[in-house]
Amino acid sequence: MYKCTINFMLKNRDIHLPIIIIGAGIAGIACAKKLQESGKKVTLLEARSRIGGRIDSLKSDSDVFDLGASWIHGIKGNPIWKITQENHIETKIFNYYKSQYFHENGLLFSDQEVQEFESHVEKIEMLLSQTQTISALNAIKEIISSLDYSGSKFSECYLKKILFNFFERIANDPFATNLDQLLANYKNYEGYFEGDEVIFPTGYHQVIDVLSKKLDIKLNVDVKKIICKNDYVKIIDSNNNFYIGSRVVVTVPLGVLQKNHIEFYPLLPNHYANSIKNIGFGSFNKVFFELEQPLSFRLKLPARHISDFYWNDIGCFNILDLSEIYKKPVYLMLFGGKQSEFIDNSTNNQIYQFIYNSLKKQFGSIPHKPKKLIITRWGSDAYSYGSFSFPSLKHTDDLVKVLHKPIREKIFFAGEHCSLKYAGTVHGAYLNGNEIAEKILGIVSPI
Repeated sequence: MYKCTINFMLKNRDIHLPIIIIGAGIAGIACAKKLQESGKKVTLLEARSRIGGRIDSLKSDSDVFDLGASWIHGIKGNPIWKITQENHIETKIFNYYKSQYFHENGLLFSDQEVQEFESHVEKIEMLLSQTQTISALNAIKEIISSLDYSGSKFSECYLKKILFNFFERIANDPFATNLDQLLANYKNYEGYFEGDEVIFPTGYHQVIDVLSKKLDIKLNVDVKKIICKNDYVKIIDSNNNFYIGSRVVVTVPLGVLQKNHIEFYPLLPNHYANSIKNIGFGSFNKVFFELEQPLSFRLKLPARHISDFYWNDIGCFNILDLSEIYKKPVYLMLFGGKQSEFIDNSTNNQIYQFIYNSLKKQFGSIPHKPKKLIITRWGSDAYSYGSFSFPSLKHTDDLVKVLHKPIREKIFFAGEHCSLKYAGTVHGAYLNGNEIAEKILGIVSPI
C-alpha cells in the first residue's frame, strides 16, 4: 500500500510532492512565500536552530544587535524598504557617507585636507571603474603613482600611503576581501539603491518574521546530499533522514557550496562547479563594544558625523558611533578580508586588545575593558563559511548566469551570490529568491 502511494505521488509529482528549499535565509523564504502564494506545496529545510541565515538579531539585555545584515542600502525602489513600510517596522536613517578623518598623530583633517583627500578618492574610483581584468591592487598602485600631487596639503609620500590604505579598507568593507582578490572595477558591482540608508533599532529579524509566516520550515536539518532522479529529488540530511521533492532550490551561502558541504548526485556539471569555485566569497565580521564613558575624541565632533576613519602603522580603520541609537556609548567596527579572518580565529580578549591598541595609538586614553563586547565570526560558521560575495578576479556576468539555469529543471540555485545587479545585499537575495520562484512557476503546470 505504501509503495503504491509513493508511486502515485511520483507520477503526479508536481501536485503531490513539495518543492524543497534548502536554507531559510531571506532568499529561501522569499522563494517559498511566492511559490506558496501561487498554490504550490513548499518545505524549507534549515540547518540552524533559527531562521534568517545571515540576518541574525541578537537581544542582549534591553538592546538588539544585528550580527549579520544591518542596513537597507538605499530606500528608493528597494523591496525591503517596501516590506518595512507595509508592516510598520521601525527604521532609523543611518547614512555614514560623511566621515571624519584622523591623521596618524590623532589630529583631525582640516576642511581643505578632507576636500583634497576625497577628491583624490573620487578620481581613483572613476579610473578604477574604467579598468577591467586586473586586480584592484595592481590598478590602484598604478593610478596612485600617476596622480598629480602638486600643491597638496599633504606630503606626497604620506598622501600616497593613506590613499592606498583607504582603498585596502574599501576592499575589506564593503567587499569582505583584500585588494589582490578584488576586481579593479568593483564599483560597477556595488548594487545599492538610491536614497537614505536605514537600520533597524529593534532588529532586522522583523523582516524575516513577517515574510516567514505560515511557511513550513523544518529546523536543525543539515542537508548533506542532493540526489537528482528522473522523477524526483531526494534530500538526505546528517542524520540520514530523507525528504522527497519534485524540485529543490539550494539557497545556502556560497561558502557552504565552496566547502562541498553538500554532495550532489550526479556530480554538478563542470560549468556549475566552476562558477561556484570562482565567484568571490569573503569573510566580514562586526565588533560591537559598549564603554562606561564615550570615547573622548568623539565628544568634540558634530553629532551628525558618526563615521570616523583613522590611520596607523597597521592600516586604515573605521569606527561607527552608535550612541544615538542605543542612548549610551556603543561603537561598531567592521572588519573584512585578512582582519576578518583574524577575528574568526581569535578570542574575545585578543580581538578587543587589537582594537584597543589601534585606538590608543591615535587617541591616547581608551578604556582597557569594554562594558559589553559582541563579536561575530561568520567565516568560521559551519553554515555560512563567510559573509557575502564580491567580484573576484575571474568575475563575469556569465559566471553568475550559469547559476540561473536549473539542472534538469529540478535543481535551482538562489541567493545574493546569484544576483547580477545586487550581489552581497539582502535585497539582492530577496529579489533573486522571487525570480527563481517565478522560473519554477513557469515550468510547473498550474494546479
